[in-house]
Amino acid sequence: MTVSDHSKISSHGQASVPDPSRISVVIPCRNEEVTIARVVASFREQLPSADILVVDNASQDATGDEAQSAGARVVRESRIGKGFALLTGFSEAREADFYVMVDGDDTYPASAVGELLKKAAAGADMVVATRLADQKKGALPVGHSVGNQLFIRLVRLLFGIKTRDLFSGYRVLTRRFLDTAPILATGFDVEAELSVQAQAHGFQVAEHPIEYRPRHPDSESKLNTFRDGSHILRGVLLLFRDYRPVAFFGWLAVLLALASLASGWAPVDDYIRTGFVDHLPRAVLAAGLFILSALSMSLGVLLSSINRRSTELASLIRKRSR
Repeated sequence: MTVSDHSKISSHGQASVPDPSRISVVIPCRNEEVTIARVVASFREQLPSADILVVDNASQDATGDEAQSAGARVVRESRIGKGFALLTGFSEAREADFYVMVDGDDTYPASAVGELLKKAAAGADMVVATRLADQKKGALPVGHSVGNQLFIRLVRLLFGIKTRDLFSGYRVLTRRFLDTAPILATGFDVEAELSVQAQAHGFQVAEHPIEYRPRHPDSESKLNTFRDGSHILRGVLLLFRDYRPVAFFGWLAVLLALASLASGWAPVDDYIRTGFVDHLPRAVLAAGLFILSALSMSLGVLLSSINRRSTELASLIRKRSR
């Protein structure tokens, strides 16, 4: 991986913070009037010439006005969902080499952005600020922390992704990454999608631990442990289907084949004992399930071939963009 043309190399051979004028900060938020001005100011202090864009995601308070007063550009997205907000933010942000995405609740330290950008300038396509190893007491609700760990294990099992924080909302992404990996998730599963896309397209991912702060007492979390947890689970399973079709449809084929065997056992036993099939409906069901099993496996192989061609095309695009 090459270092961006706009970054500088220190005398020790390590990449320094890239030129802030080639950096865009995208802040998706909803009803964060209490904290958004502080977030904008803190990132302006760290990156004086960066483009700071706040995406007001159908807020019912003065979030947009507070952000604008603090010096940020503000765009509004009426479709509620973090994925929608990020998609709008990245499309409306000034063209840059590096894009910082961060939540507007003032739980992520702007002081860490320099270290994240250094790793991106050194070649990482996505740098994730990990919260779980270093967080202040009460910063992350117990339900959210447990859910994060469960999904980390699930994603590791399904995709082989090794990460310490799957749902961190503080990341640095390169322009090459965003040009190749489209955002399709609409809600809080967007971070998981970014990690899976990075794995699927062969991007280099780095992590950097940060100190995660508790939310402001007057700032309410938009994440519901059970409602959004079920939505995220559905999103992860859909990603498994889309990015590992042989495994997904292969397991489905196995389940259908087992159901076919269970259903067909009685008709086979009938025929062995009497030469006739007394359980005809079960025989028809068994045959249908077996056909579906074969079709499922074939579909998985076909989609895997299509995915391979897509990955090859993405690789060519990355090479041409360097």
